[in-house]
Amino acid sequence: MALAAGGSSAFGSESAQATLNQALEAFGARQQMADPLPDIEPGLAVEVQDLVMMNLAPDYGGVVGYWWSVASSQEMVVSSLLENMFTSSGATLDLAAGAEQVAHLGWMLRVRPQGIGTVDEAAPWYESFSELIPAVVIRDRLLAPEQKGDWSAMTITNAGVRYLVLGMPWQLGKEEGATLLGARLEALLADNAGERLAEASVLFATRDASGMINELRAKLSARGRFLRGSDLLWLGPTGPGVSLGVTGRLSADFSTLLGQRRIVFAIRSPDST
Repeated sequence: MALAAGGSSAFGSESAQATLNQALEAFGARQQMADPLPDIEPGLAVEVQDLVMMNLAPDYGGVVGYWWSVASSQEMVVSSLLENMFTSSGATLDLAAGAEQVAHLGWMLRVRPQGIGTVDEAAPWYESFSELIPAVVIRDRLLAPEQKGDWSAMTITNAGVRYLVLGMPWQLGKEEGATLLGARLEALLADNAGERLAEASVLFATRDASGMINELRAKLSARGRFLRGSDLLWLGPTGPGVSLGVTGRLSADFSTLLGQRRIVFAIRSPDST
């Protein structure tokens, strides 16, 4: 696959071309890399990530949101979310044949139609958003073991994000936002036998939430991007996730002061299709 971004400093770089090809091959085959990615500087890593997204766009659509995670250096890693990565409760997803799959439980926010400015700690941070959405994020662990947690490698591979399964949202009016996000949010993932696979419990302090949102906005701005109206944004929590080594039906239950939501989905092995 040739580089396809006129004006990019990555264009014509043999290292960037090799990195792009390796990332696209791993994503397409859903295969953990046998060899580490070339060691390239952070700015070029971001450009290669953008090229990966451009090459995936014909099948996966455009960018409609962002997921974030944390590298070993504690620096935020921003992953682009493409239209066709999303699905809803009831979906059947394919297990990766050659890479470990990792699931994350958490919540997403939908930006209000008018977009979002700088989030002021003195004002309720959630007023920039219209929905709180329960979500299960599933990633393929594509990187060679020695690059696990490496910021540039995570960025280039888009952190391996493959699927996002969304549940029914809660609307974030002023009163609902204060009630929902002023209390602890909890989630539980279980298999078909009811065995607990993962849990998430988080209370989003105003300083932490507004700081995260502003950090993400700053990173996007450095790339010439911004949060648009209706974009989806990962609120959290962040963490290593849980390995999904099983197939079959899974359920995720999300609890708030304003009620519960359930996401049901199934994982099937590649040879069952």
